[in-house]
Amino acid sequence: MRRLLCVFLAIVCALTCVGCSPSVEVSEPSSSAPEAVMPQESPRSFSLPYSKEDTLNPYAAATEVNVVLAGLLYDSLTVIDGAFAPQLSLAASVTSTDATHLTVSLKQGAKFSDGTAVTAADVKASFDTARKSAQYKELLGNVTAAAVDRKSGVITFTLAKGDPNAAACLSFPILKAGKNTTAAGEAPLGGGLYVYTVGDNGATLTANPHYGKTPRYATVTLRHLPSADSMYYGLASGSITYYYDDLNVGDTPRVSGASAKVDMNALTYLGINSGKAALNNATVRQALSLLTDRKVLAASAYAGWALPATLPFHPHWSGVKETESLFGGQELAAALEKLETAEQKKLKFELIYSTDSANRGTLVDTVRTQLESAGIQVMVVPLAYTEYLARLKNGQYDLYIGEIRLTANMDLSPLFGGAARYGIAADSAAATAYSLYRTGEGTLQEFLTAFGEEMPYIPLVWRCGFAGHDRRMSVVTPNGYDPYYGFANWH
Repeated sequence: MRRLLCVFLAIVCALTCVGCSPSVEVSEPSSSAPEAVMPQESPRSFSLPYSKEDTLNPYAAATEVNVVLAGLLYDSLTVIDGAFAPQLSLAASVTSTDATHLTVSLKQGAKFSDGTAVTAADVKASFDTARKSAQYKELLGNVTAAAVDRKSGVITFTLAKGDPNAAACLSFPILKAGKNTTAAGEAPLGGGLYVYTVGDNGATLTANPHYGKTPRYATVTLRHLPSADSMYYGLASGSITYYYDDLNVGDTPRVSGASAKVDMNALTYLGINSGKAALNNATVRQALSLLTDRKVLAASAYAGWALPATLPFHPHWSGVKETESLFGGQELAAALEKLETAEQKKLKFELIYSTDSANRGTLVDTVRTQLESAGIQVMVVPLAYTEYLARLKNGQYDLYIGEIRLTANMDLSPLFGGAARYGIAADSAAATAYSLYRTGEGTLQEFLTAFGEEMPYIPLVWRCGFAGHDRRMSVVTPNGYDPYYGFANWH
């Protein structure tokens, strides 16, 4: 799977619910999924891309096209919905017994596709495998252990630190223990909406009779189209009905048929070396934020496949629906006033960025233009990724363009003391407020207030993914954590 090469190489992939108080529980799945009413023009059959040269084991697959099929082949304790919130799936309940423990009870009657029951032992085995996998180790970085009570069948997950959004971490695929093949063209035994089969006519997905829900398409044909280009031509020729591309290499989508932006929890931001003169002043950092017009950036960056970053969290996350935006368009007068207050009139900064993404240069040019509107001199330095990373590690920069993909529990820890901490003071007020929010001793609003006052880094845009589909499709509901979310109701 093509992976995001950003500031720290960690894919740091929405949720709300389980908090630190013992009474908080994850909600039942919402009824927001569209009703399965098929218009006459809807496609009668459905075809999807995959790679026959790669395994369909979600913990071993190397191609993105196979990794994302996990949402169709395997179930999980929780699933991430379109508002980046965890909803119950295999779990009947998820409850926080204290700040660092979650207890999970399995849904009665849950079965794998062979008709055998899903057990707590299968969950633990899947967890142990997921923690070691490239795809899920970041998501489970704060979950240190899973213990099974043999009498009750309850699974207790232990967290290294408190996390009000930890239920989202339980969205890893559950596989039948002992059936975990990693061979190319094969799939382990799961309990998702479909079962993978290979016959004389090729590979197909067949509706799982033990899933508990009947999908609109009883059979889905799989086509060997492992690359973005082959998928594009496959959609144009009609050999596939849908494909997804997370655009992490910055390629501009080539549209054939219908297409839509897919919400991704991938933030592009302006990193600041707070140890440098002038930049160690919060008022100056606030001024830089006020000079940034995020709507303009979103319209130009990544060929328009982006959303303005109005908060340090994705604006479509259900956890921030009651909060107000911190950032918006350019406010030149306010920025100049702050620079006057800070007694900084002639500023000159070096801005470094990695050239690993094809569209990043456009974003950099726009940021530079916006900062120069206040008389700030900006020297842009494009670098190969290895040199860019070395400069960050050595503190040889003033400003930098960074990108981070948050895990489903909205974890900002990599930025506050973790792998992406470049330029951010470990003892910053924002870092402290974030830590208190995570442990339940502070609120989300208190963290947002501290962030806005200190501005440890400047959120710019949220990069979007790309979904291309047959023009006859009228209901398609992917999200960045599950490109096939709600597939049973697509039409």
